Amino acid sequence: MTEPPSTPPGADDQPPPHPSPYGQPQGAYGPPPGTPSGEPPGGGPHGGHPGGHYDPSFGYGPPGVPQGPPGMVQEQDKTWAIFTYVGMAVVGFLAPLIIYFVKKNESGFIRFHAAQALNFQITLLIHLLAVAAVCVPVAIAADSPAPLIPLAVPYLELVIGQWVFLILGAVKAGKAQYYRFPTFFCFRMIR
Repeated sequence: MTEPPSTPPGADDQPPPHPSPYGQPQGAYGPPPGTPSGEPPGGGPHGGHPGGHYDPSFGYGPPGVPQGPPGMVQEQDKTWAIFTYVGMAVVGFLAPLIIYFVKKNESGFIRFHAAQALNFQITLLIHLLAVAAVCVPVAIAADSPAPLIPLAVPYLELVIGQWVFLILGAVKAGKAQYYRFPTFFCFRMIR
């Protein structure tokens, strides 16, 4: 006597059904254990336990970190990001370098734009030095200034391209957007 199979053919490769959507067990994303359902996680004034202490298991930042919807950029962050580009026009690479080291742990938005401004300056320097390393020895050996003509390309890149990308970066930072310069003009060395 043979018993009929308890599962239909091909059903053993399917996950077991769950009563909640997306295959997660019910309550997987609910409040932490021991928290009343009407109270926000942590219950304290700073998102920690009722004593106000930070508990990383809840996934919230420590006290003092500005809270807001994910992806929301603060007004002061936009201002600092704009200063990284405007400062390059005034004092060169020092403005984004100082802003990067001072603000890099406070805001990812500021860090992104300051690092991009630094990478842009370093990339322009690499372009200039690479062309100079090829052209200058040839000009010295030929005892003629004609081999220095290719230096005009990185010079124009420095004069025209710098203003274009500074304005573009400042405008995008003012609109709270993460805009990445083309890789040829901005190698990602500092992150």
